[in-house]
Amino acid sequence: MRKHYGQVVKTCIKIAFASALLLIISGVLSYAIKGKVIAILEIIAGIIAFCAVIFIRNKRNESVNNFLEIMAKSSNSISANIMDSFPIPIVVVHIDGSICWYNGKFSELFFNKDLFDTKLENSISDIKWGEILKSASHYEKRIRIDDKRYLLIANTIRNRNISISEDEDKVSVYIYLIDRTVEYELKRKYVNEKTDVAIINIDNYDDVLQRVNDNEQQQILAQIRKCINEWVDESNALLKVTDRDRFYMFFEHRYLAQYVSKKFDILYKVRKVGEDMKLPVSISIGIGVGGSLSENDMYARNALDMALGRGGDQVSIKDDTQYKFYGSKARDYEKSTRVKTRAIAVALKDFIKNSDKVIFMGHSGADYDCFGAAVGLQRAVRTLGKKPYIVYDNNSPAIKKMYDDLRAMSEYRGMFISNDDAVENVTSDTLIVVLDTHRPSMLPCPKLIEKASKVVLIDHHRRSTDFINPCSLIYHEPYASSTCEMATELLEYMNLGSSLTTVEAECLYTGILMDTKNFIVKTGVRTFEAASYLRRLGLNTADVKKLFNVNKEDYDHRADIVKTSKIIVSQIAVAKCYTKYPNIRVIASQAADEMLNIGDIRASIVVYAQDGGVGISARSLGDINVQLIMEYLGGGGHSTVAGAQVKDKNVDMVIEDVEKAVFDYVANNES
Repeated sequence: MRKHYGQVVKTCIKIAFASALLLIISGVLSYAIKGKVIAILEIIAGIIAFCAVIFIRNKRNESVNNFLEIMAKSSNSISANIMDSFPIPIVVVHIDGSICWYNGKFSELFFNKDLFDTKLENSISDIKWGEILKSASHYEKRIRIDDKRYLLIANTIRNRNISISEDEDKVSVYIYLIDRTVEYELKRKYVNEKTDVAIINIDNYDDVLQRVNDNEQQQILAQIRKCINEWVDESNALLKVTDRDRFYMFFEHRYLAQYVSKKFDILYKVRKVGEDMKLPVSISIGIGVGGSLSENDMYARNALDMALGRGGDQVSIKDDTQYKFYGSKARDYEKSTRVKTRAIAVALKDFIKNSDKVIFMGHSGADYDCFGAAVGLQRAVRTLGKKPYIVYDNNSPAIKKMYDDLRAMSEYRGMFISNDDAVENVTSDTLIVVLDTHRPSMLPCPKLIEKASKVVLIDHHRRSTDFINPCSLIYHEPYASSTCEMATELLEYMNLGSSLTTVEAECLYTGILMDTKNFIVKTGVRTFEAASYLRRLGLNTADVKKLFNVNKEDYDHRADIVKTSKIIVSQIAVAKCYTKYPNIRVIASQAADEMLNIGDIRASIVVYAQDGGVGISARSLGDINVQLIMEYLGGGGHSTVAGAQVKDKNVDMVIEDVEKAVFDYVANNES
């Protein structure tokens, strides 16, 4: 049809002229035989027939005529016959997406089917016609047709020199396809054969081996290395032992997808070795991809740091733009060694001595953990002869009772400052201590970090990709129960703990009590040792208990939220609250804690309305990692305590997102 289109057009013209001529001749003959009226009618009929044929022809082939005329105007040396014989597929498309012309090569792609007046999207599913039109004049996209890869190039041309009644008919899109199959295969081969770097680390190596005798040590190490060697053999990789607890692995990128599809089952196999020997054995893996060998080595190191910072027992993959995480089903086990704590304590003491003042800042919506740690550590600053300040976030109803009690004491007057006052007080010698968070987005005053030259970070939350940088000193310990536990140990090893007042000891104890849910969640030996150390300093546990007392109205609200709870899958329950109560964040977190007391619930999530959007509070008994669920929703936290804040959505919309996140988590992590 394409090659003979011009002949068909000419034939239509000839028929039209022949019909008109016959009618006119008939009219002339009729004038002599039948009379004037009949002759005029036949002549008019001939003219009408001629016009009708021309009109129908023009309406059907208008875009083709436009194409031929434009090609003639563009270059006298180009013709439709030459376009038709081009060695690449070419197609001309009307503005509504319908095909009005194509050459032989394009037809061959679709087995010489008649594509005239059909939609281009029906033939090439990889494109969206709206995107081509939005691109204005030029558009490029890589597409796939059967087993071939093409570069699609589209140019939109307005036919200004052609008189057409409808404006949209003046625009045509010229598309040609360049075969990139060979290039694609070469690139894929190149990418698949690139070397990825993996660093495998045995978590808590020293702590685990201290629990067993020499024979058992050799046995468990042999089992772990057997698992690693079998895993490495799956990709014909090269394995190099660089330390007693660390391995380097080099493998072709093609095997990464295979490992991902198996969800890095080596994590489970190593964990099973530990379970059989009743030891908390796990490994962490950092993988660097997408760059040169040296770049992938750097990516792998950063990825491993991220995996360890998130609690270990997981795989972190990093390229030049992002991290991806897999695994993390084991509970966080505390480290028995305190070498790191001693070193941090000495360094922090030196930083305080060499500063003119110290400003403590926790996360937005401060809780007892970050606030208690600040109150405890400020005593060390005072003892060392420096002036301490604490940035107080007015949007912190959870700590209002503790804050009011402290502010009423003369010793602490002037210690609590606003965000603006903190920024104004910063000098080149000021030390900023960030507590209970490592994410800049969680700070009440990010400008404080930007202005400061010395920043110390103390946090126990699992590491996220959003990390405060740079820091002069980082004490990040995801195995710790709370920041208050970490602060208590620092005070002890700075030999300044004995200067704590009873009130300050109670503030530290309150933070530990809150984050461990009364010594139930993430509670280790060091947690009890920190608590007993504070008890020896004179804290009154009865006074601490009063801080957690609630009024009857809040208690009723909490009960109402718990009543809405519903188990959606794997003993994970979701509750909701549409009312913006004054103390809703505290009430919601308490409701989430309360739901864990129900026998059939392993993890709880409360979705609640608040000023500025919707809040989410998540809790777990430990075997479900609620941090991973909250990360799906843009939040974070810890494996047992996490949350998120969502804007521009209502409670019901967020509940749908939560349920999807839960199902995704179960699909990827629950066996």
